[in-house]
Amino acid sequence: MTKNIFLVLIMILTVQFADAQDHVRELDRKTDKPVLRGKLTFKDIMKESTCSWFEEGAEAYTPNAAAIEELSTVWKNYRFVIFMGTWCEDTRNLLPKLYKVLLDAHISMNAVEVYGVNRAKQSLQDEHKFYKITHVPTIIVLHQKREVGRIVENVNTTVEEELALMMDKDAKELEIKKAEQVLKFEDDRQKEINSMKPRIRKRYFATRSFY
Repeated sequence: MTKNIFLVLIMILTVQFADAQDHVRELDRKTDKPVLRGKLTFKDIMKESTCSWFEEGAEAYTPNAAAIEELSTVWKNYRFVIFMGTWCEDTRNLLPKLYKVLLDAHISMNAVEVYGVNRAKQSLQDEHKFYKITHVPTIIVLHQKREVGRIVENVNTTVEEELALMMDKDAKELEIKKAEQVLKFEDDRQKEINSMKPRIRKRYFATRSFY
């Protein structure tokens, strides 16, 4: 009985310790190499000795200049949530390129969240469930709390071109909606004015002296 109580206490302490951490370093049973799981920064990845592919891939990549210029003008209205696996070949191919794109477009790292997952696509605090993650890497673009779109596993062109296309399209749609709202407001205001009796309308628009 005492042994069982001790094991339960160990399990509780382990769970509490994991909850207090942003990420953990686990052993991948398939490769016997460490896997980073949980909320990460790019610095965390660079510190990991088995992730030399990250900096090497970023240094070797030259993004499309036009796409970078476009991203540098629109990114401030958006944020990014990234799910990746240090064990995943698609992650090792795409994530370093994305990092180089973020640097070249001067996108603040405060606008970026990174989550490492295990082979079961599980993050440390169940973020994978909230974002419905089935494959990695997954790059999610958000405008406030609204998902604009996502890149899953790989790209058809380049990561910077697909992000720029996605965000530019959304930004233009937002501008159209904003213009429509302004027109509707003005239309409603004009209807309200037209519904006023002439005497009230005259008083409403009477010129007032500021002196």
